[in-house]
Amino acid sequence: GNFLLANFEAHLKDSCLHFSRRVGYRCPSCSVVFGGVNSIKSHIQSSHCEVFHKCPICPMAFKSAPSAHAHVYTQHPGFSNQQSKMIYKCAMCDTVFTHKPLLSSHFDQHL
Repeated sequence: GNFLLANFEAHLKDSCLHFSRRVGYRCPSCSVVFGGVNSIKSHIQSSHCEVFHKCPICPMAFKSAPSAHAHVYTQHPGFSNQQSKMIYKCAMCDTVFTHKPLLSSHFDQHL
């Protein structure tokens, strides 16, 4: 309560190192710390988010394109020439996106 401003500034600069601290972003999945928001977004997207191949006809989704193709071939024989669509699942809330950039901008809600 009785600090002199000069003493307080010296304390911040020399003792507690307040001004030399850096902001970090901790990954909620693996606890690795990143220095910037773009770094953690890239990390989460590449390491923790799942990619699925969605059937173009029904709500089914698969981990691989061949599995999706086999499903379309056997379950929807009249549509076997249609390709599966890639969808991206958020690792933090399980929301699914049809475009990768939408997933990346979605991370702002969590960070």
